[in-house]
Amino acid sequence: MKHSVFLLLLLSACSPESGEQAPGNPTYNPEAQLYVEGPMIDIRKVQVGEMVYPQNDEFTFSAQNASVLGTGRLYVTSLREYRGVERVRADYPTTLQIAMIIGTDPGAEWTAEKTRFQIGSFHYQFYSLLYDTPGKWVEIPSGGAAATLVFGKKFFVNGVPDPPGIIIARTMELRKRNISNPSIMILDDGSYFAGSSGPNPKGNTYFRSTDKGRTWERLSNPDYMNFCKCFTRPSDRHTLYEVGISAAKRGNIVIRKSEDRGRSWSALTTLFKGDYHGAPTPYVEYEKRIWHAMGTSPETGKMGIAVLSIAQDADPMRKENWTLSNVLEGGPNSWFAGSGVTHDTQRSFNQWQEGCIVPDPEGRLTIVTRIDESSWSDVAALIRVVDEHTITFDPATDFIDMPGGGKKFTIHYDGQSRKYWTLVNPCYDEDRRQVHSGWYRNRINPLFLRSRLVLCSSPDLRKWTVEKEVISSNNSFFHGFQYVDWVFDGDDIIAVSRTAFPETRGLPNRQHDANFLTFHRIPNFRNAGFETIRICCDQL
Repeated sequence: MKHSVFLLLLLSACSPESGEQAPGNPTYNPEAQLYVEGPMIDIRKVQVGEMVYPQNDEFTFSAQNASVLGTGRLYVTSLREYRGVERVRADYPTTLQIAMIIGTDPGAEWTAEKTRFQIGSFHYQFYSLLYDTPGKWVEIPSGGAAATLVFGKKFFVNGVPDPPGIIIARTMELRKRNISNPSIMILDDGSYFAGSSGPNPKGNTYFRSTDKGRTWERLSNPDYMNFCKCFTRPSDRHTLYEVGISAAKRGNIVIRKSEDRGRSWSALTTLFKGDYHGAPTPYVEYEKRIWHAMGTSPETGKMGIAVLSIAQDADPMRKENWTLSNVLEGGPNSWFAGSGVTHDTQRSFNQWQEGCIVPDPEGRLTIVTRIDESSWSDVAALIRVVDEHTITFDPATDFIDMPGGGKKFTIHYDGQSRKYWTLVNPCYDEDRRQVHSGWYRNRINPLFLRSRLVLCSSPDLRKWTVEKEVISSNNSFFHGFQYVDWVFDGDDIIAVSRTAFPETRGLPNRQHDANFLTFHRIPNFRNAGFETIRICCDQL
């Protein structure tokens, strides 16, 4: 019996799949890192209840699947019906393992294994191949009705370009945290100052560039605050004041300050208690006051809009110096009827969100606010600021057609061109038609079409003209250049984007869930003197 056990162990040790040296054969390393290529490749993990394919809730791992495959086991794939991984290589000999739907021919070089499993109505078969040509690419067979699953211990998605622009930061863990609420301003010393939530586990993280945005240093990550935007006072351009919300979704309006250009911050002061919401939209100096559009976010009910203001010479850290106007709540769908906006009878009014305050051509303060409207996502609203206490809206006259008006935007007035400018995410018909078998089997909600970043202008805030595309991608599922905040820098626009883009770690959850904070320069914007960045994704 002892001799039999010894012989069995010896034979097992000589097996190529054991990772040991077999006579005349290379050493097979089960820990070898695999480099994979193909369109829209994701690195995923076997977990009970998790999606097998990105953006597809119909195919999830059961407890039995996890038991057969191994909980936590890594694999790569793509959207269910897409080609997925096209080829793979490793730096060491190893055993390649794939899973395909039974009945799909992988080719003669692949050996069928005993392991089988079922997900939904699909039955899968494991196949293996002894890889003994380090550095050489091996073609992965197409899975037919479902993308092939390639299993391994370590993966790197090869051939993935960086997103457009300059990367300031990225999420620490892909799909675990998202970049949100980017903001930018030029400080009194000429340096660029940018911030966003998401690069670190808590709060906003701030960055500074002293070389016109080419490189960035991390400055600070103060205690938690969300939906942040900083401003300065005319009498003191050195001191930064950061206003935001005390919680992730809704909370109190809070403020803190920095006297060293964002390297350190004071404790928080609460200005107003309640269920508030915000966005990194501009602070405007107007008639000796500083103004900012704020939102409300009741736990039950539609988001509203208000205006926050303070006298320019008052101390922002004293809550009694601030004034908050009345709140306008979202209205009924009937508001659209007869408003004059395109497709008014097909719209559904959900709520106001993320307003941007700016003086209109007559010198009156106006909040241009996005409308959460899921049918077309190209309408906004003009809300009149009567004074620091009162804002009004007329549904008969103050809805406007605006490209990308259903998504967050920043607007600034340029005295040289005598135009208002903005960067938006319009909805193209070709993008509305994009579907796949998962989340977007019917369509993508226009609110989530964010793969086109477009420069627009207006002489009066009512009539908007598309000047030129800045970034244009046909991957509406995973590309997002959104929530752009920006300022003028001479003849250029400098901007920061909440960017969703594939990377070597895999795919973001979706176009909405950004994994990068990116910086962009748009040169000679008045004359459209820049080249459009075009990204074509071979989806099939």
